[in-house]
Amino acid sequence: MLSPIEIKKHEFSKAMRGYDPVEVRAFLESISNEFEKLLENLRSQSNEIERLRVELGTYQKMEQNMREAMVNAQETLRDAREGARRDAELIHREAEVIAERIINDARKKSEDIKREVESLIFRRDNLIRKLRALLRSELELINLLAEDDDVVKSEPTEERDISTKKSIKPAVAKVQSDSNLQTPVSKPN
Repeated sequence: MLSPIEIKKHEFSKAMRGYDPVEVRAFLESISNEFEKLLENLRSQSNEIERLRVELGTYQKMEQNMREAMVNAQETLRDAREGARRDAELIHREAEVIAERIINDARKKSEDIKREVESLIFRRDNLIRKLRALLRSELELINLLAEDDDVVKSEPTEERDISTKKSIKPAVAKVQSDSNLQTPVSKPN
């Protein structure tokens, strides 16, 4: 997986009619920033999951300790009066209910975090697909414009003007509809 720094530092080969380096840098910077935000969000979600796991372990230890304490208390109070025995059982039941509630809450939080992580991964994958589609459509537009430029250079001046106007409009419309973007395209002189 690419890191935000790799995205920022990526270098493209230069071509005569290539992309505007400033726009490419700005676009890479934008992608890098978005990617970095997604990674940070993913890290924070992972940290939250780990914190909840630790908290769950603490609660499980507390539950274990409470169970052991209840067993000891029951052994100590076995010979005590009937009322003391009933009080100990009541405390034991309340502790189990609280421990169960805490465990259920921790599990629910863990599941919520897992769903959020899956949602972030889906959003990241969707963004990557959209960026690929955008890049493909832009490359198609460049290729079409390059083909039209070759045709224009080989025709006489009057035919060149008519041919350019006829061929550029459908090509631009096709690329725009393919990419589902409203990308302004400047007309050649």
